[in-house]
Amino acid sequence: MYPRLYPTLALSYLHVSINSQFMATVSFHLKDPKAEKPTTIYIWFNPQNGNDRVRIYTGEKILPIYWAGGDVQQARVKGRDIDAELKRTHETLNLNLARMSKRLLACWNECRSQDTLPSAAQLREAIEPEAAPAAPAPPPRPLIDLLAYKERHAITRRPNTVKAIGTLYNHLDRYEQHRGKTLTYEGFTKKFWDDFAAYLLDTARLQDNSIAKLLAHLKHFLGDAHESGHTTLQDYKRWHWKRQDPDVLALTRAELSALERVDLSGLSDTDRLENARALFLISCYTGLRFSDVAALRPEHQNGEWLELRAQKTKEKLTIPLRGNPAVPLLARLWAGLVHPIANQNLNAYIKDVARLAGIDTPTNHDEHRGSLHTSTTHPKYELISTHTGRRTFVTLSLEGRLSWETIMKATGHKDFKSFRRYIQVTSDRLLTEFASVWSKQEHATSNVLPGGSPLPGTA
Repeated sequence: MYPRLYPTLALSYLHVSINSQFMATVSFHLKDPKAEKPTTIYIWFNPQNGNDRVRIYTGEKILPIYWAGGDVQQARVKGRDIDAELKRTHETLNLNLARMSKRLLACWNECRSQDTLPSAAQLREAIEPEAAPAAPAPPPRPLIDLLAYKERHAITRRPNTVKAIGTLYNHLDRYEQHRGKTLTYEGFTKKFWDDFAAYLLDTARLQDNSIAKLLAHLKHFLGDAHESGHTTLQDYKRWHWKRQDPDVLALTRAELSALERVDLSGLSDTDRLENARALFLISCYTGLRFSDVAALRPEHQNGEWLELRAQKTKEKLTIPLRGNPAVPLLARLWAGLVHPIANQNLNAYIKDVARLAGIDTPTNHDEHRGSLHTSTTHPKYELISTHTGRRTFVTLSLEGRLSWETIMKATGHKDFKSFRRYIQVTSDRLLTEFASVWSKQEHATSNVLPGGSPLPGTA
């Protein structure tokens, strides 16, 4: 509340004339000139043509002691009781009142030029503040749109796909912060991709396969943005990154047998290791991905068949169980004696089981990062993961003379191109198959070089 410093000032009205047939006047008044709190300011508009005056409320208020009367009729902007902030407030109020007066008279003048008189409604409408121009819509933000894209896909896509989109968002967000520049759709050019790929290699330290997966999701998102009208650019169609064959191991028959037989009793973590071994062996015996093993239910077993839809591809899988060593493990799973665990936990636990089983053959591990190729040697158990079970199933089934068509039916592969990544030719298989073919050849010249010279070691 303003302090009451001066007596209420008398009010008068402001006469404003225009060059027209009648002299219209605009005067400002206080609703309660003696009030000790801010009171409403209103207008009397008098057309001076015999018609009634029109009262128009301004929507403004002021404490009467700060209102200058007489011919001034505006808020005071000077005085010992007027500080800088109050002065700015009153100056703004006076400008608004002057605007109202000017617009009222302009309305009157325009109507009189057309030989009409403005209605009370027209006069009231004249002092309404002009609508501010609509703020331009902010440009689409790719990262914001990517989050919405992720939420939409959470309804129809599998969790791993949604998680991968989230990973793409995190890398783009960190890249934006790293570069100190906001990402825009207009910026998604070939130059951007080259720079982002370099960031993923050198700063994020990702391998080729991880970058290729991120690119696939980024291109799909930008295609969706193009269809939605957020961008007209389609440079992303020319972005590429070479995917390397995954470095996934398969167990030999001897290693699989060692894993089956290793005694895990008496250990502090026997239960979790036994559970992890059972889940891993189900994958080895059926070729199921980890996500499918984790989703197994008793209703999936139909007599001598295991029938379900793959979590990743939604393809129908039909796996024969007659004589399959997975049957007793599945019975334990149905009884609740074996239970699914997180993928990362199974990856850790199965390494422990493989170590205890003595699966420690020195094994190369290749990494591809752009033009850089590194190869390191590890005990084999360190490289085993949940995916090893599926590749073991494929490799050992081929060694057992099952046709690749039969195996693909069980694994759900649609084409040989994707299936062949799971084929690992073991040394034993290589020696056996070559020997079975070439030892049967009986050529007259098998032990003689051209020209009649004996082969080295055959003389």
